[in-house]
Amino acid sequence: MKDVYYLFDPKTTFGTEFFQKYYVEIEHSESNINELKTRLDLSLKTREPIKILFTGHRGSGKTTALHRLISKLGDEFFIVHYSAFDIMDINDISYTDVLLSMLSKMLEKIDGEGLAINEALSKRIKTWGSTIEKIEVDNETDSGEIEAKISVLFLTLMGKIKTETSSKTEIRNKIEPKVSELINIINDVIIEIERTTEKQVLIVIDNLEKTDPVKAIEIFYKHGTQLVQPLGKIIYTFPIALKNDEKFSQIVINFDKVSMHPNVKIMNKDGSTYKKGENILIDVVSRRAPLELIEKDAMEYIIRMSGGLVRELIRIIRDSSIRAITRGKTKIDIEIAKTVVNDIRNLYRGQISEEDYKILREIYTSKELKRDQGLVRLLHNLTILEYRNDTDWCDINPIVKSLLTEKGLISD
Repeated sequence: MKDVYYLFDPKTTFGTEFFQKYYVEIEHSESNINELKTRLDLSLKTREPIKILFTGHRGSGKTTALHRLISKLGDEFFIVHYSAFDIMDINDISYTDVLLSMLSKMLEKIDGEGLAINEALSKRIKTWGSTIEKIEVDNETDSGEIEAKISVLFLTLMGKIKTETSSKTEIRNKIEPKVSELINIINDVIIEIERTTEKQVLIVIDNLEKTDPVKAIEIFYKHGTQLVQPLGKIIYTFPIALKNDEKFSQIVINFDKVSMHPNVKIMNKDGSTYKKGENILIDVVSRRAPLELIEKDAMEYIIRMSGGLVRELIRIIRDSSIRAITRGKTKIDIEIAKTVVNDIRNLYRGQISEEDYKILREIYTSKELKRDQGLVRLLHNLTILEYRNDTDWCDINPIVKSLLTEKGLISD
C-alpha cells in the first residue's frame, strides 16, 4: 500500500522513463497532439510564427500532453519549455512578466547549451536590462561568459517580480514604457538562435492557465497583440473558463489555433456509462499499481467521482492509500474511498454560493455551455466540467452533485 502512495503522485516528474512506464494514450488527446505536431511541422517550411492557445481543465493532463507533443517533435525545433509556476507568481501575472520570462528562459537555454550570440546583441540586452534594474556584469572578452551572467541576472529579475511585492510594482512600471524594445530584443534573440543553430524556436509556456480569469483577461484580451509579436512559434496554456467569456471571440482573433485538451469522458451526455473512458482510467491505475490493491466497487466509485480528471483520480487514490495505511488495511475499500471523496466535497461546499446553485441546477438539466460569467467561475474552480463529443457539453462535477441533492435541487 505504501507503493500506491509513492506511485500516485500528482506532481510526478516527467521524462522518458515516465512515458515508457505510465503514459496512457487517450483517444481525443492523442489525436489533438498529433494534429498540433502536424501544424508545427508544416510551419517549418513556411517559417510561420504560429501562436497556439492550449486549453483544458486543471488536472486533465495538459502538462503530460505537452511533454508528449515535445517528445514527438524532431530536431528542427529549438524548444524553450517551462512552467509559469517556476518563474512567475501564478496569482499575480502581467503580460510584461510573460514577455520577460520568454527572454529569460531563452537566455538560460543559450547558456545551458553552450551557445554564443553576437557580442553586440549581448551588450544590447545588458543595456536594456540595466535600465530596468542595475546589472553588474564582469567585462569578459568571451561573449559566452557575458551571456551566461546576463541569463542568471534576468532570472534573478524574474525572481524579484515573483516574490517581492515592492520590486514587482517598480520593475513592471519600468518595463511598461519599454515593452516595444523588449519585444524587439526577444525577436533579435530568436533570429540569432535560428541563425546559429539552424533550428526554429518553439516556446511552450505551461501552467499559465492557472491564473485567475480576471488576470487572464488582462493578459490575453487586453494585451493579446503583444503576446503574438514575438517571431517564434509559441504555445500558451489558456484557462478553459474563458472559452465561455464574452470576450473570447475577441481573444482568439490574435491567435492561430485554440486546441482543447479534453477530460477523459466516462459518461455520455445522456447519463449512460462510457465504458471506453472507464477502461482508459483503469489502465492509468494499472500502470502504476496492481488493481488488486483497490477493491472493485471502490475502483468504480473513484473513477466515477474523478469526473474524468486524471489528476483527481490520482489524488483520490493517493489520499485513500494514506487512510488505508493509517487504518492498517492492505486494500482501498469503498468505505475509505467515500470518506476521502467526502473530504474533497466539503472543500467544494465552501466555494459554492446560492447564485452558483441556481447555475448548477440549470446545468444539471441542460448540460449546455453558454456565455455566462457565473459559468466562467464554476468552470475555473472545477465545479463544472466540460466534455467533448461532436459538440462540447458540460456537467456538474460528480463530487459536487450530491450537494444539490442535499439542498433538494435535484433527485438522487
